[in-house]
Amino acid sequence: MLFDLHNDDINSLFSSSSTDVWEQDLSNSFSIDASTEGLQKVQLKCGADSMQIELKTKDDFTGVMYTRGSFYKQKAPCFMEGRGARSLTMKFPLSQCQTLQDGELFSNVIVVQHDPELVTTGDAAFQVECDFRKPRSITVGADFQARDSR
Repeated sequence: MLFDLHNDDINSLFSSSSTDVWEQDLSNSFSIDASTEGLQKVQLKCGADSMQIELKTKDDFTGVMYTRGSFYKQKAPCFMEGRGARSLTMKFPLSQCQTLQDGELFSNVIVVQHDPELVTTGDAAFQVECDFRKPRSITVGADFQARDSR
């Protein structure tokens, strides 16, 4: 199929104000394969009302770590920038950052992106879960000495 375009048509196609920007959040539309390239450790700590993800890298990290769906807002606690350190910690309430709740199971998807603007090979996305359905027993012990105050 051929189109017959004139200069006026072409100018109208490409003329727009410089403030017109097209954006689309694609974070739920694509899948990033899990990669451990450059990562030394990823640790999840589940608190009574929060999740904490600690990321340790082999080299200085200048990318970003965020929960799926939080890239465009780029606001803490759902988004963290690596500032050249080898350790990055993100802690957020279970009620925020697109955390899904199914009874006492809380889950989220964490994205580790090595370039702050582009998704590239070597980036990782992984699901984290805090499962409070199973009771856990913790044994606590303490040694102490009582002193007579007389």
